[in-house]
Amino acid sequence: MATKLIVDSADEGSPARSLLLTDRPDRLGPLSHPEAWRILVELSRRPDYAGAVAKRLRMHEQTVYYHFHRLAKAGLIHVVREERRQGAVSRIYAPAAEAFGVELPLSGKAGKAPAQRAVPERVRSFMETFLREGGLFVIGSPYQHGPYLTVARDSPYAVEFGMFLGGMTAASGISVRLDTEVKAAGLEKRPLILVGGPVANIVALDLNPHLKVSFDWQQAWRMRSSFTGREYAEEGIGLLAKIPNPWNPQTEVAMFSGLHHTGTAAAVLALTVFSERVLRDYVPGKDFYRIVQGLDRDGDGRVDFVEVLE
Repeated sequence: MATKLIVDSADEGSPARSLLLTDRPDRLGPLSHPEAWRILVELSRRPDYAGAVAKRLRMHEQTVYYHFHRLAKAGLIHVVREERRQGAVSRIYAPAAEAFGVELPLSGKAGKAPAQRAVPERVRSFMETFLREGGLFVIGSPYQHGPYLTVARDSPYAVEFGMFLGGMTAASGISVRLDTEVKAAGLEKRPLILVGGPVANIVALDLNPHLKVSFDWQQAWRMRSSFTGREYAEEGIGLLAKIPNPWNPQTEVAMFSGLHHTGTAAAVLALTVFSERVLRDYVPGKDFYRIVQGLDRDGDGRVDFVEVLE
């Protein structure tokens, strides 16, 4: 099964959801049972272990364990974290996506995506590794997960980024994964495009110690630059970085992260709209860092301009 992003429309800021897509209808078979569906809906509200779900739904615990097993085996739910309870380890499960679907074999009549504006050559050069080697586009899970039990809010920016990459003919080689999926399947050695900071994206959290511009907790999250020694704590601060993959130096990692989701928006905007200025000194094969600040110049509550701070 493949994870994709679906949007209500091509308009900027449209709601986005993760979609788990399969070409085998039997993979969705467990959902046909009413009790399994109740369990899945409950897990979408609050990820938990089987015993707690059984209590909330007033179902027999063995029945819940049975459906948990079937849903997990089909890839419809997965472990997002483990907790120690009364001397035992409980596995906390959540849905593997926010929507599920069946894809028919392409018949040559598939619709076409809206035309995209031309992608600047600087951006093509920056993204070449991921397009050529089949990179993973990694976004934070929409369910509570990780050591901070965070719900990622970066999906809209990931969708805008994905639609922008759609202007590249080779972009179809990039696949979307949730951070929890990447961790569970051990996919960190692939070329990675990370969207979201270390609070919302656990792969970004694992990458953080390897960064020369890192995220640091001091009563509040700050961004610390080893180049200048400066610290940043403003809400709209974002980081655009590209470095060798610490888990596989033969590949690379690109990171679009912020102290808050507005900072992530600024990092994405830095590449998709302001690449001429932001990527001016980019040299393929060398570490690249840019600290940016997102600004809302037209007062509509969304980041629309980016200043380069470092």
